[in-house]
Amino acid sequence: MGIYSIHIARTIPRRGYEPLAAIPLFFGLQQFVEGLVWTGLDSGRLEPLTTAASVGFLFFAYCFWMIWVPWSAYAISAANEPPARSRRLRWVWIIASVLGIGFFLPVLIHPPLVQPNVFTDGRITYQVQTVLHNFINTEPLGQLLYWGFIVAPLVALRDPAVKLFGVLIFVSIFLTWFTYSQAFNSVWCFYCAILSIVVIWIVNRPVLRDA
Repeated sequence: MGIYSIHIARTIPRRGYEPLAAIPLFFGLQQFVEGLVWTGLDSGRLEPLTTAASVGFLFFAYCFWMIWVPWSAYAISAANEPPARSRRLRWVWIIASVLGIGFFLPVLIHPPLVQPNVFTDGRITYQVQTVLHNFINTEPLGQLLYWGFIVAPLVALRDPAVKLFGVLIFVSIFLTWFTYSQAFNSVWCFYCAILSIVVIWIVNRPVLRDA
């Protein structure tokens, strides 16, 4: 779906939507990487697979989406909206990128910080003991900050279809929170991977003449 979405965005073409179109592909890669985490754990914590895959999953969860989603919103805004609005989204992207890199950098520098474990109820947790990770996992302040940088840039755009995508991600947050909060990271990412099919509809709409 991700490859098809990118193909559509380049074929139509729809200005500024290429980064958004790549989202299904990256969600697929993230779910594949976490599958490798399960494979490593099921094989008696097979190393270096378990640690490498865990670091890869946290790269997506804590860093990549903090950069890519605001960047996708900024790219759309810069190509289709007034400069003042796009400048505000550019600053959101810059701030979110700094935070995302800060969340991931300690893990990249020292991979043993990541300790994935499977609990008896079947859930996997990534126990990372750093100040920044303790903050981002703090309920509700740290989590609201992270979610805000993911959802707000999409909702802020004038395109109603992209707004809808942001709203659906927001709904998926609370759906996960009320049903699988104990395994929030994995389950929410899975829901978002399913929701990313909406991106294909967004980029495949007819381009309006006045767009």
